[in-house]
Amino acid sequence: PNMASNNNNNNVNKIMVVCIAFICSYATTAAADTRPNIVYIMADDLNNDYKSHRLDYMTTLKKYFSDGGTFFENHVAAVPVCGPSRSSMLLGRFPHNTGYLFNDDLDSVAAFVSKHNHTVGRWLKDAGYYTSFLGKYVNSCEGHVPAGWSHWGGFIQTYDFYNASMYDMEWTSNEDPPIKTKVMTGIHQADFLGNETIARAQRASSLGKPFFISVTPVMPHWGTCYGPGPVDYAPTDPFYEFKLVDSVTGKLRAFPTSPCPTVRHAHAFDGQSNPHIPDVWNTSITGPRPQFMTTMETPQGLDSWEQWREDIGFRNRSAALLDLDFMLGVIIEGLEEMAVLDNTYVFFTSDNGYHLGEHMMPFGKGEPYETDVRLPMYVRGPQIQGGITVPHPTTHLDITATIVDIASAHSSAPASLDGKSFLSEIHHKPSHWDYVAAADNWRQFSFSEFFMNNNTWQLVRVVNSSSLFSFHRWCTDDFEVFDLNKDPWQKNNIVEEPFGRMVQHAYDGVASSLGKCFGENCSMPMSAQGPSLMCYKTITSKNALIGSFSLHPADKVVTEISGWAVNFFLDGPETGKPRGYTAVDVVVLINGARSKLFPQQVANISRPDIMPVYPLIPNANHGFYFQIPSDSPILKGKVGINIHTIDPRDGSVHALNSGKDDTQYICNGKPCSQP
Repeated sequence: PNMASNNNNNNVNKIMVVCIAFICSYATTAAADTRPNIVYIMADDLNNDYKSHRLDYMTTLKKYFSDGGTFFENHVAAVPVCGPSRSSMLLGRFPHNTGYLFNDDLDSVAAFVSKHNHTVGRWLKDAGYYTSFLGKYVNSCEGHVPAGWSHWGGFIQTYDFYNASMYDMEWTSNEDPPIKTKVMTGIHQADFLGNETIARAQRASSLGKPFFISVTPVMPHWGTCYGPGPVDYAPTDPFYEFKLVDSVTGKLRAFPTSPCPTVRHAHAFDGQSNPHIPDVWNTSITGPRPQFMTTMETPQGLDSWEQWREDIGFRNRSAALLDLDFMLGVIIEGLEEMAVLDNTYVFFTSDNGYHLGEHMMPFGKGEPYETDVRLPMYVRGPQIQGGITVPHPTTHLDITATIVDIASAHSSAPASLDGKSFLSEIHHKPSHWDYVAAADNWRQFSFSEFFMNNNTWQLVRVVNSSSLFSFHRWCTDDFEVFDLNKDPWQKNNIVEEPFGRMVQHAYDGVASSLGKCFGENCSMPMSAQGPSLMCYKTITSKNALIGSFSLHPADKVVTEISGWAVNFFLDGPETGKPRGYTAVDVVVLINGARSKLFPQQVANISRPDIMPVYPLIPNANHGFYFQIPSDSPILKGKVGINIHTIDPRDGSVHALNSGKDDTQYICNGKPCSQP
């Protein structure tokens, strides 16, 4: 891409990083803790670089991470979808131990919120670190502020690149600070997250503490540019990728693949097309196909309109990587200006991978194939060689264990995490070190899992000096085996061939055992044949109402309603849940009488038996939470929730879906008709 015209602006923005008020204080702190600092950077939906040669244009990633750090070529997602991947990393546990199994699933959210006060942020804070979280949090948990961090900067409005809102809360005592938020209108995530990272590092240095900062931008995930209402979107805004007309079929269709790049990079890849890997793109895998994949694949192949939309998504995703690389540069150069880079470990990875036409899958993630599970993962830091590639089969859970190891935070972390530290595998190694033999002695497999109806599966990926293969165990009693040495693109499922039958026989029990593992047992390939994998039933739009609302039954009546006031369609992991594009009017009907809850106000409901407990701020798409006491008359009546858009400029209210009344009702904890 042609970026020459942007160099001056980029340099000015990067120079601004060092002009923050803390710049004098960090240089004069006394008795500073000299333990190494840690920065963990997690991109969103960034697949392993299997087709675009991104190091050619991500110059910061190449210089400081590829040439200046160590690359883990067999790093995979423990679960290839946003929420479960993020919650697992924070807790150092597989999803089957965290309880957060699928994006926005009501039981998953409740399970994680019950645990999120005790994550890696608290462990390192208790060990003496200054800890900060900046960016995208766990899906549908944005309205919950976890305790245990020194600073909380999690996103509230996540998917608006130029209009994100976030918390800005600092703990200076054991008392919780008041809720404080800020809205980054007109500032792209790529431009403010790097600066926020350096500001937090400087704050830690002024306190004489080492720092652990988790930075989680949304690039290159789908997202809008501005909000809060459709009238504010340009015709090219990714907002409209949920309202496209398929020129081949003439039908309205969602095809959300594009992030919103910065203006300076938006056209850097104009004219380029999504690379088509021969016999992989728009081509089905040969051999037996799992039940779910027969419905996931496009039966007649991708048509011309789908190919066109994939090209647009590829261009915007690539442009967003320039933004991501810029953010990396702000962070690295800021740490250099602080003279702490040489004593800072910096991790760079993604929550999950992404497919874009491969194996006849139009776009998305959530499958056990290399496109979706295999991720970029680099680490640079003290005594780590640059330009090295290691074969160790790692997941994010191993990163969590390694961060605890770096910080010497073992006494404050759980005694046994599901991951295994790899610090000793890369730290202070001679130039002639045999990393292949070391990996054989460290661990020879990785494990991944996924939970969504009949797309529930387990993956054991075996990596050693003589073998490289993957074994997929599906809840529908389907199995797949791929010899990755001979078939790196997974073109042929060989489960019915002799090698495949041997792998299935040897690893069916291993997958079953790992699907129940806890702690250090998760790094031991024990075989304990169990029952068939059960398909996990996720919440559907019928019992989730309109938006990701939680209705918690107690004694078979609704006692609590909470959630995010948004409009979405839950019919798969990728048709998704667009958040951040409408302000909303949540209308609660109590025996036909309406009470309103507006995002423009502090939560206020006229009925005294409904207690709002979540504050709202003046911006679009914010969560709400209110409780209904068990003795409330509401439980004897009917409860309905309807969503309308609000134009914040004049306060006018408009129903979604072209005026259609989307109210759904709950009577004594069960769906019922309109009163």
